[in-house]
Formats: sequence, structure tokens, C-alpha cells
Amino acid sequence: MKYHETHVWNMQDLMEQGLQAYENKDFETAVRLLQQALPLVTDSAERERIRIRLASAYDELKRYPEALAVLKEALEENPDSAPAWNNIGVVCRRLGKLDDARNAYERAFKLDPENADHLINLGSTCLKLSDPGNALQYLKLAIELVPGHPVAHANLALTYAVFGRLEEAEDALRLAILYGFEQSEVIQKNIDALKKLRDDMKTSAPSESGADAEGTEAPPASGEIELLVQLEKDMFTLAESRYGEEELPEEKRKERDMRMIGLRKQIRSLRRKLGMEEVSESDVVGGVNYMRDDEETG
Repeated sequence: MKYHETHVWNMQDLMEQGLQAYENKDFETAVRLLQQALPLVTDSAERERIRIRLASAYDELKRYPEALAVLKEALEENPDSAPAWNNIGVVCRRLGKLDDARNAYERAFKLDPENADHLINLGSTCLKLSDPGNALQYLKLAIELVPGHPVAHANLALTYAVFGRLEEAEDALRLAILYGFEQSEVIQKNIDALKKLRDDMKTSAPSESGADAEGTEAPPASGEIELLVQLEKDMFTLAESRYGEEELPEEKRKERDMRMIGLRKQIRSLRRKLGMEEVSESDVVGGVNYMRDDEETG
């Protein structure tokens, strides 16, 4: 009996210290302590809670395969764990596996439809997948659930901007700031750049002869925004091939890599022209930022 009491105390101590280390952002210590505690936990709900936190610590340390392994263990014990599915989506998105991330977020949402975070994650992933229509739907649902969610309003601002609804984008961004969103500068910069582009297109509209005052071709009505979205989608597909597990003959590899070099230059140039950051932290597949030059990525 004495051994059993000591055993329980050690488990509780390990759990509490591990969770506290996580809160203190000491993720290495959190991993070590939670790993030790996990085999001692007898309650299934408590095991799931520890696994979710352990996976989050691995994620913070960029140890993504280990995070996925722990989350899969949680799902083996409880296939209907919405937090586990949501966190799988988070890790997959970091690895650039956007389709897998979307599927995981959809599972989380179906299991826990009242959780706005699942909808926000779905919305931002759809936006990255060049599916702004569904992004808009998911984000509006998230705001219905939690009207004051700052990240939902910030992502909604980005979605409106993609559709060219720039005044609505600014309204959504103002609400995001009002509710505490602290990274509004980049979004506002993108909205301002798109407004300027729209105004420039209006002022340079073609005359009846099809040419502007200088006698040159007017800019295409589709503009640079639609072109950028398509180029980004093509680049992501090539990056999945290069940094994933796809095996190609040497000639095909060289052709793909040369295509990526050309696309990278086009995308960075268009982003710069539109007032956007040339390289985003979300331009990642397999842990590699594919928008950086090869010498930058090593």
C-alpha cells in the first residue's frame, strides 16, 4: 500500500511539473517530464490530456514526427478526440501538407462543431489552398460562435481582400484590432497595396481605342492578384514534389527545379509589387521554406 501511494504521488508530481514547464515555455523539460508521467497514468481522459500537451511541446520544438506519433496514439485510444484531430491539422500545416491539415480540421469540426478554433483553422487553410469561398463560409461561422474572436476577424479581412472587397476587409481588420489582434500591420499593408492597385487600374482604364493616354496597352482586368494566386498554387505543388517523397528521374527533377526557380522569381516580384512580404513563414513544405533561394535554405 505504501508503494502504491508513492507511485501515485510520483505520477501527480511529474504531471504537475511537466504541465508547469510547458506553461513556462520550457518545452524540453515539459517533454521529459510528461514522457515519464504518461505510462503511469491510468485514467484514459487524463492520458489524452497529457498526450495533447506533450504533442504541443514537440510542436514548439519543431519535432513534428514525434508530435504526430503522440497524437496518433491518442486517436488509437479515442478516435473521436477533436483536440487530437485539430492538433494533427496544426502539425500537417506546418509541414506544408495542407490537404491533410484540412481533412484533420474537418474531422475536428464534425466532432466538436461548437469550437470556433476548428473553423478558424479550416478557414485559414482553405485560404492557403486558394479556396477563398469555403474560407469565407468557415470564418463567418466562427464569428457567429465567438463574435469577439480577433483571429477570426483578421482571417476574414484577408479573405475579403482576396475577393477584392477591400472596404469590408478594412472593417474586419478594425474589429480584429478592437478585439486584441496585435499583428495587423502586415494585413493593412496588403489591403493598402491592393487598394492602390485597384485605383491604378481605374485611372488607367482603356479608351475606346483600347489604349491609354500614352498609347500603351491597359493592364488586364484580371490583374496581378489572380496571377499571383495561380503561381503560388503551382509553386506549392512543385514544392510538395521536391520536398516530399516523390521519386522522379534525374531529367524530370532538373526540369522541376528549374521551374521552381522561375516561379520563385515571379512570385517574389509580384508580392513585392503588391506590397507583400516576398517570403512568408507559411511557405513551407516538409519543414523547408520553398520561397527562399536554394542557397538560403541550404
